[in-house]
Amino acid sequence: MTRNETPEANPPLTREALKFVAADPVAFDSYLGDVYGTLVTLRKAIGQLAQEVQVELRGTEVPGDRFYDAWVRARPVEGELKSLIKNLEKTAKSLEKATLERRSYDEKVAALPVKRSAKALKKANKSRSKSLPVNKSAGQVPLPQKSSYSEPRTMFDLNDRRSA
Repeated sequence: MTRNETPEANPPLTREALKFVAADPVAFDSYLGDVYGTLVTLRKAIGQLAQEVQVELRGTEVPGDRFYDAWVRARPVEGELKSLIKNLEKTAKSLEKATLERRSYDEKVAALPVKRSAKALKKANKSRSKSLPVNKSAGQVPLPQKSSYSEPRTMFDLNDRRSA
């Protein structure tokens, strides 16, 4: 199969289509799943190509070669193909992680209003408990009790406070 005959797995998406994919969690998962499948297929093809290249390059002998010269000449090409396979696997794992992170993000965003309302309620209850209670029978606010800061103290009478 020549270069011009290779079918394109996924046509490139337009910017508007990518905006839709970014906005919709289901489309995001679907798109990354398609890209993941393409990467897995590509990884398998590159792996098979690497095996064939290894056999071909190691089998190429030039007159005057020692027994290891073909192997030494083939190593850089084999190393680059091995690196390519490793990077494809790493990219596939990153796609999986991106999908999981997106799901986690959507769950956090969905839970955020409930969390914020609970926090606001807790803050309101906390500020309400700090305010002085009103005496309903007399309609007056009771006088505050003496605080530990209102009267002078000696250095030995500080209890839990520290001196300056």
